[in-house]
Amino acid sequence: MLFTLKPGKPLALIACFLYILFSYCQAEAQSLGDPVVKITFGSGTASRAGALSADSGSTTYVYSASGQIGENYYTITNQSNTTVHGGFVTSYDHDYETTGNTSGYMMVVNGNVQAGTVYTHTVPGLCGNTQYQFGVWIKNVLSTGGILPNMVFHIYAADGVTELGTGVSTGDVPTGNVWHNYTANFTLPAGTGDVVIKLVSNASGTQGNDFAVDDITFSPYGSTVSAVFNGSTTGTETTCAGSAQTYTINATSTLASGYVQKLQMYTNGSWTDLSTAGTATTYTITTPTTAGTYLYRLVSAITANITSASCVVASNNLTLIVTPAPVAAFTTADQTCLGTANVFTDASVTNGSTIQSWAWNFGDGQTSALQSPTHTYAKTGTYTVTLTVTGNTGCTPSVITKTVTINALPVAAFSFTTPDCLTQAVTITDQSTTGTGTITTWLWDYGDGTTETKTTNTAFTHLYASAGTYSIKLTITNTGGCTATLTKSLTVSPLPVAAFAMPDVCLADASATFTNNSTIADNSTGSFTYLWNFGDANATTANPNTSTLKNPSHKYTQAAVYQVTLTVTSASGCTSAITQSFTVNGSIPVASFTVANTSALCSDQQVSFTNTSTVDFGSITKVEWYYDYGNNPGTVETDESPSYGKIYNHTYTAFHTPASQNYQVRMVAYSGGSCVSIMDKTITLLAVPDITFTAPSAVCVNGGTVQLAAQETAGVAGTGVYSGTGVSSTGIFDPTVSGAGTFTINYVYTATNSCPVSASQAITVNPIPVITTGPDITVLSGGTARLPATATGTGLTYLWSPATYLNDATLLNPTVTPTDDITYTLTVTNSSGCSVSGQVNVSVLQGPVVPNAFSPNGDGVNDQWNIKYLNTYTNCTVEVYNRYGARLFASVGYAVPWDGTYNGTPVPGGVYYYIINPKHGRSTMSGSLTIIR
Repeated sequence: MLFTLKPGKPLALIACFLYILFSYCQAEAQSLGDPVVKITFGSGTASRAGALSADSGSTTYVYSASGQIGENYYTITNQSNTTVHGGFVTSYDHDYETTGNTSGYMMVVNGNVQAGTVYTHTVPGLCGNTQYQFGVWIKNVLSTGGILPNMVFHIYAADGVTELGTGVSTGDVPTGNVWHNYTANFTLPAGTGDVVIKLVSNASGTQGNDFAVDDITFSPYGSTVSAVFNGSTTGTETTCAGSAQTYTINATSTLASGYVQKLQMYTNGSWTDLSTAGTATTYTITTPTTAGTYLYRLVSAITANITSASCVVASNNLTLIVTPAPVAAFTTADQTCLGTANVFTDASVTNGSTIQSWAWNFGDGQTSALQSPTHTYAKTGTYTVTLTVTGNTGCTPSVITKTVTINALPVAAFSFTTPDCLTQAVTITDQSTTGTGTITTWLWDYGDGTTETKTTNTAFTHLYASAGTYSIKLTITNTGGCTATLTKSLTVSPLPVAAFAMPDVCLADASATFTNNSTIADNSTGSFTYLWNFGDANATTANPNTSTLKNPSHKYTQAAVYQVTLTVTSASGCTSAITQSFTVNGSIPVASFTVANTSALCSDQQVSFTNTSTVDFGSITKVEWYYDYGNNPGTVETDESPSYGKIYNHTYTAFHTPASQNYQVRMVAYSGGSCVSIMDKTITLLAVPDITFTAPSAVCVNGGTVQLAAQETAGVAGTGVYSGTGVSSTGIFDPTVSGAGTFTINYVYTATNSCPVSASQAITVNPIPVITTGPDITVLSGGTARLPATATGTGLTYLWSPATYLNDATLLNPTVTPTDDITYTLTVTNSSGCSVSGQVNVSVLQGPVVPNAFSPNGDGVNDQWNIKYLNTYTNCTVEVYNRYGARLFASVGYAVPWDGTYNGTPVPGGVYYYIINPKHGRSTMSGSLTIIR
């Protein structure tokens, strides 16, 4: 029988398959032992290893050292890909899937054309009367299509002939770059220790049957052996080193008849026995004293084979983790301040153990079981803190202590000076104290956006930039790191701004009254107090030099300059003072002024008056101007701040008639309230011309010259002159001179009294379209053509004249169908209305009329071969031949008709033949011509 074993087949089906194959079937649950043999084909850094050896097996295939494998070839390599062999997938050995290591080798085979043995290997050292599981990994290395690999595994006795069964088939191994695992179980007969395995290919070669083989194993396979730690379901226990804990290992499976088992521990890379073989189901172990991870298992076999590692099956591994005991550790601040929560952070080293509990004693009678607690002490002092940590079962508790110091808080205090007026620095004095150590820093926040850190408590000053209420905050820190804060409110009052207005007085005035104009930002002027000093050394008891009035008066007895001082005090005690120079002027002012250009005062121009007034002491304090006192005595212009040489301009109403008018100008000059002087002058103003100036707003650049017309309309005698781009002095504007654009033209008319008047106008010169017409065209009679023309410009319109023969006279390039010669004129107009014209001549070529006979006999009638219209065909060709093909006449153009001669000799009468090529689009003409003599 031949059975097909698919990859990943459930274990129960495998067992039942073996029952049929080897007449033996175990219970469903089975256990494996360690692999007795594992053929991996080795590993290395080279891309390919050598051929198979006695240790790795043999084959009938030919080894390829280059990796290029054709039918009946194989290689041992760590990679297959298209570069080495076209069509192969990129593949590494089977271990790569779990380790990622690309250095492992595999056997890659290209199947022979004929099916046959691929691989043979003798497996020694097995145990008779023992069941084994055979396993192998196979991959189809072809990327797609082709013949699928199909193999049978045969297991033979040591002679290589006696087969232990009838073979196990893989069936077709699919593509997909996937390793497939195939296994089979068999029982080795008693007295037999060696077997021979053969891998036989059922498929042929040629296109396909390319595969890789790797990881061939033999493992004991038999009754289930399982074990647990007593009371555990995870198979893993953890304890501390040095605790000498005792654990019980229980077998949870039943031994088959004739089988024994024993306990093993994995140490130093191998399994060692911890018990003798027997049928016991309970084993006791004591934990090792050294930290580490220890593995335990039960192995089982028939009594005769229990001592051979090649014959036993093994239970699941039990893991015992022995960890070092944890070491207690924590961090916390060495010093804190009273009322501050102390944070205790656990920093214990677990050493792989699990800490079960934390016990804190804070030294003040308080405790905690949290891992990282916080604690606030109620009193100052030094305390001893103890942490005890307890690890896994059997771990000895670890203890650590530290001391923490709780410092007393300092007391912040300070004072500052008053009153606190703007621009006056505030003096601040620290008064803070501390019961622990000393104060190390003072952090001041002045409430105005500025802060300052000081390291001494020396008194200092601070200047505020603006008035207002500020919160001064002091934060102190002592040597124990403890802080305290105090905030006080400080009001900075605004300063008053002293100001006053001084009167204009002369010595003759009764007194001088000063007007207070002082201000303050908080508008508390009603609470001001005042102190005036008039600076008068001649003051008396009856006429004192000082006053506390808001707006006082004082009588000066001498014309002089005095220093007057006002001191203002606000309700908050802030003061401000101002001193100004005050002049008591003399009592004899003299009004005086001059007039500029008195001989040519045009009525439409400003008249300039210069102040030349004086006083016997001091200065003129005020002047009044009456520019037309005779007609308007109530119209006055006043200057409260006159100065000598100051110029005053006045514009009178312009007039054109009469020729001149007189105006009375009065100046009144003051040196005080009662000290006045007057001066009158008469000035003469001249009439000015009245002109009108009109001009076209827009012209075309080709529109021709324009005579501008400006006129004087009031009858004022004088002359006028034009100026500007493109205009002559007499007013002829030429747009071809100015070019396109907008230009300002000025006209100035100067009267005989030298008074000029000007006016201006803007003229826009619009461009004309740019056109080209032609070249002239020639049209065959009955034919059509387009009139050639181009034009550029804005908003163009077109008009051809005449419209005869045209399809549309408003197109730039209309179609013409003429019957006679004609001349067309194109007029192009742009959006500004400017036009330009050009012409195109159209010549019509009538069809040549060819006579078929003429009589060159000298009678003056029909002596030449006159071809009507042919003379209009420039570059036409005319040829005449006799009946023998000799050319008698030829011409380019036909300006001179043929007279019937050849080289000056008349040709005989008879029939001749012509060829005429008119060109210009007409076809060649030919026919016979008769000469009559």
